[in-house]
Amino acid sequence: MINALICPNCGASLPLPSANSEVVTCQYCNTTFRASQTLTPEPDIGNLVLGADFGQAPIAGWNFPNKDKVRLINGSPPELRARFPASSELYYVLNSSGYFDDVDASVSIRFYEGNLDYIDAGLVLRYQKGLGSYFVLISPLGTYTVAYYEKGDKDELVWRTIMNWTKHSAIHPGLNQVNRLRFIARGDHLRVYINGVLATSLHDDRYDEGEVILAAEGTGKSSVEVGFSGLQLREANK
Repeated sequence: MINALICPNCGASLPLPSANSEVVTCQYCNTTFRASQTLTPEPDIGNLVLGADFGQAPIAGWNFPNKDKVRLINGSPPELRARFPASSELYYVLNSSGYFDDVDASVSIRFYEGNLDYIDAGLVLRYQKGLGSYFVLISPLGTYTVAYYEKGDKDELVWRTIMNWTKHSAIHPGLNQVNRLRFIARGDHLRVYINGVLATSLHDDRYDEGEVILAAEGTGKSSVEVGFSGLQLREANK
């Protein structure tokens, strides 16, 4: 029998909300979140359409664009660990073998090494080679950004920011901290959840389908080592 609600930010056990209340505020970290009828602090999750077992290769439905830079660790949970040298390039760690339009993507991210000022990682949705995609990246500084790539005048992909790097109290800052990132795209509606807390909700109609990608970067001033676990692609509910 469920007799407690877990705060998505600090993990504290909280009393169940009253029958006519869907909003809960954690008494320990003061995070306010929605508690649905199923007692999840986020929108109810849809059916699983594609997962990833990082315990062993190959991983059905996924590709490694930088295979020499990643390794699988069969731990608890199994983890995809990636290490990239200092570079201005945003590296792709794992990409889906097919296209997805409306999708609910989530993954847990842990930074292991790198200068905290210059490393980040996250999710890419609706990626089409040569055309563009959406990005949500988080950093160990406790910040996140929403952006997209688009085709430039010289046919190169140009980075455009939808929302600049912004601090968010739901992010657990520092190395060796696990953060759950969830990026939902349904039609032109994009939503970002961090550790169960709604961080951003916006509308953008540039891209309607494409690959799902895990990405990481260290910029030209730092290498980066990051782990991904619990990757799930689900149907995007309202």
